[in-house]
Amino acid sequence: MPTPAVFAQHTFANERSHCQATLTANEPNSRITLRSGAGSNYKSLGYGLAGDRVQVLTLSPPELDYQEDSQGSLWYRVGFPRSGAKGWIREDFLRVQCTPIND
Repeated sequence: MPTPAVFAQHTFANERSHCQATLTANEPNSRITLRSGAGSNYKSLGYGLAGDRVQVLTLSPPELDYQEDSQGSLWYRVGFPRSGAKGWIREDFLRVQCTPIND
């Protein structure tokens, strides 16, 4: 019998995050592409599935938390805690929940 894989939970220590998100799509288990930049013209780094949870990564300065592409779509930089993968996902594929950060 195969041994189940154990995934380490990655933390993104250099990036402060106050938001978590769930990948969303019209169809369950749809693939949502992770991009190297904020736009569909950027290289695909892989994908997540609808229902996967990701961490929204906070950049410095804070106004870089999301970026707008040439079509007016907003993109968020996210990290996948299980794999450590980081990249950009368009906002309409994310359900974001944020909590305040106390400095």
